[in-house]
Amino acid sequence: MELIRSLPLPSRGTKLTPEQAMRLAVSEAYKGATGVSPNPLVGAVVLDSQGGFIFAGHHEFYGGPHAEVNALKNLSADEVRGGHVFVTLEPCAHEGKTPSCAKMMAKLPLKKVTFGLIDPNPLVAGQGAEILRQAGIEAEVFSSQDESEDREIKTQLEEVCEAFLWNFRHKKVFVALKMASSLDGQVALRSGESQWITGPESREYVHYLRACYDAVLVGKGTIDFDNPSLNIRHSSIQKKNKVVVIDGEAELLYRFPKLKLSEVHAPSDVLWCVAEDIREKVESKLAELKTAPQVVFVKTNVGGDLNLEDLLAQLYSKGLRSVMVEGGAFTASSFVNYQLVNRLYMFQAPIIMGSGGSRSWTESVRIPSMKEKIHVKNPRYLTFGNDFMITGTL
Repeated sequence: MELIRSLPLPSRGTKLTPEQAMRLAVSEAYKGATGVSPNPLVGAVVLDSQGGFIFAGHHEFYGGPHAEVNALKNLSADEVRGGHVFVTLEPCAHEGKTPSCAKMMAKLPLKKVTFGLIDPNPLVAGQGAEILRQAGIEAEVFSSQDESEDREIKTQLEEVCEAFLWNFRHKKVFVALKMASSLDGQVALRSGESQWITGPESREYVHYLRACYDAVLVGKGTIDFDNPSLNIRHSSIQKKNKVVVIDGEAELLYRFPKLKLSEVHAPSDVLWCVAEDIREKVESKLAELKTAPQVVFVKTNVGGDLNLEDLLAQLYSKGLRSVMVEGGAFTASSFVNYQLVNRLYMFQAPIIMGSGGSRSWTESVRIPSMKEKIHVKNPRYLTFGNDFMITGTL
């Protein structure tokens, strides 16, 4: 989720180019990554009439003030007179949990508002800009005369609220895939053992990533072998998350009261996905459990595996807008095989596990020719201790 390092806020009065101002707004937006879902990440930067930096803000949490409000709330009319606001997404026009940002800004003596993307929400699209124009404030979509910078910044603008855009454009859950592997691409031994491939710095970042998505998704093998908690354990983040488990035949469902998942998560926050074909059997046995997760019944493919597209549709209907797939090898491989992964986080440790006795995260993926290889688009790179991470879209 956090694809770029946070940019430091400049001193007040520092002159910024439009490109610098929008990049800073993108950086601000990422500060809300763990708290705003299902809303988009949004950042805003305020410049004075001379193009000097005044203040910046971001949308901090769902239901809280939007980025434009946080950037402008402590500034006087004189300070913003003739000013220019850069915001990553078109200011909202409608009244929801918070007042309209466009209407708020229309009351200020601003000269111009530049926004990165037109809001895909039909309640907003184009209307926020029109409210500003009716108030005599210039409103325009960001563009740069430098073609290279224009492409790069527009890519960043799409990425910063990629889950929100995917939800609105496709009415589907946004899927991220996180994998930790050796240098030779192995994610576990044949026995299933995988702890720990990467170092503590990488693992801490994974807990940050968990907080950026609505739920963590794993296959039954991960539950059976590791008995993980799958909660968020990060020194600076206090947040409860949801967990999705794929267990088509309900083999582990009846052990739920004895699993760590039942100890650290409310039963309603654990969604256990089983085959629709065994609904009657499952429902009769659920009554016998001391505590039970929320069971999601999913259609199956011809071979008997759960239909992952139907699974995601079921999760969407239950209010989930993003999930991060964390394992194991077969589950990860299946999501890649069915082209359901939007973003990849690939952590690699400087170790070699050997393919003879290990498992690959693409073990069921078959590429018939090099021209059909899967590209990671717009890759970015980070390091954590001795580990290396690449992230990009698929």
